[in-house]
Amino acid sequence: MEPKRTDYLMGHLDPATFAAAYECGHCTSEIGIRTDDSGITHVVVRHDDDCPVLNGTLSAMPDALRALVGIVPDTFRP
Repeated sequence: MEPKRTDYLMGHLDPATFAAAYECGHCTSEIGIRTDDSGITHVVVRHDDDCPVLNGTLSAMPDALRALVGIVPDTFRP
């Protein structure tokens, strides 16, 4: 089967799929999506008040990368 060609770096990343895969490793946050007036979809993370990610002590990057690894299509993996 021929791989699908796209202009995306890592394939099309659907915000709803990313939101479903994202999980904060430090709290029991609620994850959702919203679309602004311009039509841009945003992933919304509602961290617990004492979460170190919300307070800026720790980065959300490891959690975001963990979510991305699970949703990147196989055609974009080495």
